Amino acid sequence: MASEMPKKKETDRRHIEAGLSVLTSLKGDAGNRALFRQVYGREPDSQSELNTFSNRLQPGRGNPGLDFLGKFVEAYPELAKMSLGEFFRVKE
Repeated sequence: MASEMPKKKETDRRHIEAGLSVLTSLKGDAGNRALFRQVYGREPDSQSELNTFSNRLQPGRGNPGLDFLGKFVEAYPELAKMSLGEFFRVKE
């Protein structure tokens, strides 16, 4: 009998959704393509690359890593001035 894999516990998404909200607010009405250009300094190589980028910003799908967050901080100086508490909407 094969051993069963333990069930994946539900991820607490509060902090993910709070951070993604900050990141997506940066695009305003411009859309994901303009946000991609600002973050990476170039056009996406393909529609697939733009879709991957867009999916990483979706609250139900995304859980961006520090490399992704770092690109946003480089592109948007106002993020560098935020505390982690502000970014993740953590109350003291």
